[in-house]
Amino acid sequence: MNGELLFWLNLLVGAGVYALLALSLNLINGYARMFHLGHHGFWALGAYTAALLSRALEHDLPGPLLLFLTLLASMVVGALGGVCVGVPCLRLRGDYLAVATLGFGELVWRGIANVEAQALSVPRLLMEVDADTKVLFRAINLALVLGCCALAFAGIRRLVHSAHGRRLLAVAQDETAAELCGIEPARSKRIAFAFGASLAALAGALYAHYQGSVAPEDFKFIEMVKMLLIVVLGGIGSQTGCVVGALLFVGLERLLPRTGEVLYSWWQVEFPLLLALVMLFRPRGLLGRRELGDVVRSFRARRARA
Repeated sequence: MNGELLFWLNLLVGAGVYALLALSLNLINGYARMFHLGHHGFWALGAYTAALLSRALEHDLPGPLLLFLTLLASMVVGALGGVCVGVPCLRLRGDYLAVATLGFGELVWRGIANVEAQALSVPRLLMEVDADTKVLFRAINLALVLGCCALAFAGIRRLVHSAHGRRLLAVAQDETAAELCGIEPARSKRIAFAFGASLAALAGALYAHYQGSVAPEDFKFIEMVKMLLIVVLGGIGSQTGCVVGALLFVGLERLLPRTGEVLYSWWQVEFPLLLALVMLFRPRGLLGRRELGDVVRSFRARRARA
């Protein structure tokens, strides 16, 4: 019984981390419509910031306080990284921006691999994890990840509906027209890029504390592909779609090994096939640009007409 509970808790924590990554990527690629392919770099920055800070201050601060401090520090480092990348790169557009940000993501994880090739252990700040505390540890981490996802969801929604968000959406629609109206495109893009980068770094910190170790191989380009797949699957520009896409993707990824060797050995074919089918039958993703409220209202309207 405990084994099954541990499996499902682990699946939900993983889905929560990827949902947070997808939400942050969707802010940049979906709302701001920038072709960004270096999000795994910000994820790595957050994870290693949390790991190094935890190791340095493990015996100097109480565990819960240090955990909060590492999460906050990771977000600050991620935001600074977003600004540093954004200042030179956001003058570019389309494929040029994609190549520049991809170079940043590869630079980060390969640079970490050159400095620290082996896995780096992360101290357990809340409790020691053993056979008796595994369930409690994963349940606490699930609550923490879900809380961060909820705050990120609300924060992005508030940003998009604020004055800054309206300017960002105007720039995304037509940068030249927005500039003629007195909107500074670079500033709007930097705000979105820095906020998205800080949330990706937060996901990295949560991942590091949950896993108990980080390694450069955890942040390869395939992770960026997974994030992009989740965003496209759920619907570019839909926050609810990011959550739904993360649940579907991580659920399939974790459940495939249970279906037998034949299905699992073909997963590299099955996931692209799934994406191709979604693009054929739902070109805008499962939810398009709709949110949960839009889906509920549409369902109620159909029932009323019926």
